[in-house]
Amino acid sequence: MATITSNNIQLHYWQVGSGPDIVLIHGLTGNLASWHFTVVPPLREHYRLTTYDLRGHGRSEMPPDGYTTRDMAADLLGLMDGLGIERANLLGHSLGADIALHFACCTPNESIGSFAIE
Repeated sequence: MATITSNNIQLHYWQVGSGPDIVLIHGLTGNLASWHFTVVPPLREHYRLTTYDLRGHGRSEMPPDGYTTRDMAADLLGLMDGLGIERANLLGHSLGADIALHFACCTPNESIGSFAIE
């Protein structure tokens, strides 16, 4: 089971494929497995796909608080930094889309290095 510490919690993730990065963000009460039944198989030959369990979901840690899109955007930043992903396309479902939007709004000039959550 692959995990990484991000924003002071352990996140469970999978990476498959090779090529440009796509990070897939599941919705509320879901987990990373939902992507592996439909979306991952046709894309893995062309992209490096990273799926992960949001905090408190699947095999990721459940913190006592901090379930805002701000917290989860910070988790995503830590995941990407920890895995060496400098730039990625984000694909989110439901709450995952909200997290991707919060992340994108806080990433000036598409530069992950200057990302700040305020």
